[in-house]
Formats: sequence, structure tokens, C-alpha cells
Amino acid sequence: MVSSTELTPHGWGDAPDLYGPRHDYRESLMMRRLRDALPAGHVLNAGCGAGSFTLRLLDAGYAVTSVDASEPFVERVRGLVGDRGVVEVADLHALRFEDDAFDGIVCGEVLEHLDDDRTAVREFARVVRPGGYVIVSVPANPWRYDWSDHWAGHRRRYTAEGLAERFTEAGFDDVDVVDYGFPLLGLYHRQVYRRMLKRRLERDGSDVGAPTGAMKRIAPLVRAAFELDTLFMGKRPGYFGLIASARRPA
Repeated sequence: MVSSTELTPHGWGDAPDLYGPRHDYRESLMMRRLRDALPAGHVLNAGCGAGSFTLRLLDAGYAVTSVDASEPFVERVRGLVGDRGVVEVADLHALRFEDDAFDGIVCGEVLEHLDDDRTAVREFARVVRPGGYVIVSVPANPWRYDWSDHWAGHRRRYTAEGLAERFTEAGFDDVDVVDYGFPLLGLYHRQVYRRMLKRRLERDGSDVGAPTGAMKRIAPLVRAAFELDTLFMGKRPGYFGLIASARRPA
């Protein structure tokens, strides 16, 4: 068995290949919300990771500045982006941008890694322009925190009320938080992802990277199946995560 006491927390930026159908589905949900709120403009990808969302934003026609605390991720994304966008190392607790610098901000699965997520949200309020939008995603339900969260370096999981409160406290309006991941994504996380991760860690201590073998072949089918979960957003308690949108008052 793998216990939380035996695991070294997995630092953000240590596994650039840790992506799969869950990741792609979550990014698509965030992109849909962003396109509805902000069809065009300059977007900050706050915590860009390995750059998949940055590429999605660029392909959709946004001007994009991407930041991450991980130098390896920043170098990776610079190589992917080339001259299509700006990529910088940054601390979300103290962004080096002027006030009102961006039309929108996206922040996918990052706040839960931060020591002080409230300060980061206040920084978002400072650097997004009046009338601009912020879209974030985080893992849901604190009572579901387990060894896989510890391994991933999560400091917390969120309630919908707790996440909304962070944005209203920072001065945002029109705060809307929805849950996602019921029922299929949650089932996948419990019965496939965590088991796969546990087997890999117990066998040789290596990380779970991009899908390989049979999982790689069925990943597109799994990803397509997750669209069924979209029908339940806002209607049933989402097992897996929360997506929040908020607007800075004009």
C-alpha cells in the first residue's frame, strides 16, 4: 500500500507529461466559459504548466502571456510557443505586471498548490482590467482529500462557497461557481487514475505520465464519454472539481 506518509509531495512543474482525458476535458470547460465571457483579448495564463491551455488560447486567437513558478515548464512552453506569446517565470503571490494589464485571466488547477491563494486572487483583481474576467478551476470537496492529493502537492480542496468567498473578498462581481465531474470523471479518477498511479508508485516509484499502451488507445473514448458529465453540471454535486468565473467591476 502507498500511504501519504510515504509519499514525497509532487512539486508543481515536476511532471510535464502528467496529462490525459481529465485534463483535456477540464480545459475545454474553462475555454467554453472564457469564450462566452471574453471572445477576444489579452489573456494571462496564470500557472501555465506544460502549456496545453496556452496553445489552446493561441489557436483560438487570444493574445497570451503565460507564467509559471517552474523554470522547466517555462522553458518547455517557450519552445512550444516561439514568438506567438510571452512566457515568464512568476510568483502568483506577487505578479510583476502593471494594474489593469489583461482583459482576462485563466488559472487551471493552481490555487490549491499555493501557500496563500487569497493573495493570488487579489493579484488577479489588480492585474485584470475593469470589466475583465477570471476563470479558475480547483479540486472540489475537502473531505475527499487523500494520498493522491498529498502526492500532487495540493494544500487543500475547495467547497463552492469557499472558492466564491475568495473572489468576492477580492472585490469581484458576478462570481459563479459550478461543479463538474459527476458521474464519469469521478469514477475514472477513483477506479482508473488512482489505481494506475498507486501501481506505478508501488512498483518503481516513477510518476504516471501520458497514457501508454491500452490506455493511450482508449483515451479518446474516455475523453468523449466525459461530455456526458456536462449534462449534470450544476444539477448534482460534482465529485471532482469546481470551475469559477468572476468579473472585476467596471
